[in-house]
Amino acid sequence: YAGASASYTKLIDAETVDPELFLLRAECYNATGEFQKAGSDIDKYLSLSPGNRKALSLAGKISSAAGNHLDAIRYFTENIRLHPGDPKCYIERADSYFVSKSWQWAINDYSMSLDLDPSNSDAWLNKGLALANQGRTEDACHDLQKSFAMGNRRAAEYINRYCIK
Repeated sequence: YAGASASYTKLIDAETVDPELFLLRAECYNATGEFQKAGSDIDKYLSLSPGNRKALSLAGKISSAAGNHLDAIRYFTENIRLHPGDPKCYIERADSYFVSKSWQWAINDYSMSLDLDPSNSDAWLNKGLALANQGRTEDACHDLQKSFAMGNRRAAEYINRYCIK
């Protein structure tokens, strides 16, 4: 990633007219943990191409990786506003709520993503875990078992912990 970001920097410095270079370099900086540089590049890209689903998603991931969950949620919320039919947008915001232990908000977004795509076993798993963290064991077990039935073997550990008495 470091080599790729150096190559993108050379192209940008040579004034190559392609805003995509900022997005690509932001991905590289994010991968190497250079979150401030990644954020600057993603902001530059978004100023040139506002509303881009991939860029807003990356902006949220960069903010989250840098520990700024409120900014991450802001980017993910904008992505949902612009792309309300994309279940991935809801999952990304739900994951941020999950990390910040905002269980009900996470549950709401996982539920919305599952309304749009009920075949996502990871969303069922994470929704079940958020429900378990709220003490809603019966609902959690339903979702964990649904995830397991879809082939998500990670759900077995949580089924053992929360559902088998």
